[in-house]
Amino acid sequence: MLSHPAPLPSGSAWSYELKWDGFRAIVSTEDGLEVRSRRGWNMTPVLPELQALPTGLLLDGELVAWKGSEPYFPLVCRRVLNRDMSVPLTFVIFDVLWLKGVDLTTRPYSERRRKLEGLKLDGPAWTTSETFDDGRALFTAVCELGLEGVVAKNHSSLYRSNDRGWLKIKNPGYWRRDAEIEAMARKHERRVRAGV
Repeated sequence: MLSHPAPLPSGSAWSYELKWDGFRAIVSTEDGLEVRSRRGWNMTPVLPELQALPTGLLLDGELVAWKGSEPYFPLVCRRVLNRDMSVPLTFVIFDVLWLKGVDLTTRPYSERRRKLEGLKLDGPAWTTSETFDDGRALFTAVCELGLEGVVAKNHSSLYRSNDRGWLKIKNPGYWRRDAEIEAMARKHERRVRAGV
């Protein structure tokens, strides 16, 4: 499931999480460990520490590196792209898609979230992302702390791999925001030149 920029929604139909500044990863432990980027790139060889996750799972989350206590994307790149194994990563899990042979993608987010929390996935190199009920308070805290943003998820949403059903609300003061806007503009220009 992907996200798209939107205003912060309100109401009891929504849950809110931190938007982690890292590499998106789908992690399978159904038949040994397999870690893939959202575009399908095999990242398994650079993440041996995830071998200790429980078996029978398909998880969605973010690979995050830390500078002090804050997420720091350049370190994620050093580890994942440059294979610098000295950089510790944490797999921050925010959804469970498959559990012991049962496909959960057709179940509502609220049910998947309950199952994920029931797994108590907090280990040496992974943790379960915390959820919040008050999106406005979370977004205020995110901006005060200089973090990337908030993701809002509707409790009734089903998981569709290429659907942009989650909402992302970015901190306008986040340190990487200008670079991201510039990169998106370059990507758009390339697509226009290619006639896509």
